Amino acid sequence: MREAVIIKSFPNGLKLILNPDMSFEDLYVAFAQKLIESERFLGDAKLVLTFEGRKLSDLEERALIEAFGEYTRVTILCIMDRDEKKNEVFIQAANAFSPTGKSENTSVYKGTLHAGQNLETEGSIVILGDVNPGASVSAAGSVVILGTVYGDVFAGTGGDTGTFVMALDIKAEEINVAGEKCRSFTKNAGFLRKISGAKIIYVGSEGIVCDDITKEFLANIPF
Repeated sequence: MREAVIIKSFPNGLKLILNPDMSFEDLYVAFAQKLIESERFLGDAKLVLTFEGRKLSDLEERALIEAFGEYTRVTILCIMDRDEKKNEVFIQAANAFSPTGKSENTSVYKGTLHAGQNLETEGSIVILGDVNPGASVSAAGSVVILGTVYGDVFAGTGGDTGTFVMALDIKAEEINVAGEKCRSFTKNAGFLRKISGAKIIYVGSEGIVCDDITKEFLANIPF
């Protein structure tokens, strides 16, 4: 009989191969048991996940992600998609900027934040979606957004200058990191075309900085 879940490791992450034929309820029970059995092996690693073998709904995917918090000490950095180039950049960036030497709670939010929604966390957060106009994100840690930012984002709300905001694309009026405001974003179409693409905003030696996320940048991390 085919296994419910097969877990395979790759650098910085886990590939979860899911049985496509069994009910999701049975799959979840088997998955939870697999995590319990693997808890000592997984430890407190910070990992990227990829799901294969089965089409998951948003709720099903979120349930599997949350199971890691329920049954292990693993921190999920992000969920890989089919864009290998984008994955490579964000896996490297998430690991390169992940704080070391201190315990930090990182949570994952699956979905787009819409106008009126305000997401707050005492740790860091990975958002698998957009932050729309009128929505806001506030984190004591860092904020990684695998989507486009139109709304307000605040990282390092407690004053931690080692935090950052990272996103696939930023079209916000303002980004705030540790109380420092980045106001270089405007609605001018020409300028937005210029700054489109994966960005990271952090506090440098001379104030707030917005950099492109490239392999060259990751090879010469400025902090």
